[in-house]
Amino acid sequence: MAVEETADLNGKRIVVVEDDFFLATDICRTLRDLGATVLGPAPTPFYAMHLIGRKKIDAAVLDVRLHGTTVFEVADMLRDQGVPILFATASDRKAMPGRFQETPLLEKPYDRKKLVNEIHAMTRRPLPRAMHVARPVPSSNLLEAPAQVFARAWRGACGSVSWGADSGRRTRQQPQGRQDPE
Repeated sequence: MAVEETADLNGKRIVVVEDDFFLATDICRTLRDLGATVLGPAPTPFYAMHLIGRKKIDAAVLDVRLHGTTVFEVADMLRDQGVPILFATASDRKAMPGRFQETPLLEKPYDRKKLVNEIHAMTRRPLPRAMHVARPVPSSNLLEAPAQVFARAWRGACGSVSWGADSGRRTRQQPQGRQDPE
């Protein structure tokens, strides 16, 4: 491959969601050879969601059917983050939900060169404006850190524990009713 093609994927973070081990390994190796940082392969939607988390992703290659389930929840999450998606699947376009009818699709078996060309195109083209729209975020007084949520739940379930002033022994106080933050 030309040096120019290799430079296009240098530093790009690409997630691969594919349940066929040999195909996933081939896709990942091809992308790494072109300089990409590959996340995956993820063989299930559950693993993919945890792998992606809140990481910055530049593109995604997704198989539609993964061990008896579909990848559309992962695709929705990536789309909400503004990540360009390529479906690489044995499913045809007619089987795709309406919201993904315009998403690039390569039908298996596909040529490695077509896959690379599509990923190059995806990482270079600007995202459609609709993908940049952020969802409303609840006001900050409704948000709690995970530690605060845990502590509140723990106090509600267990009561508070304190040391008795005169005995030196631990005593348990019963909760006096739950007070939610306003």
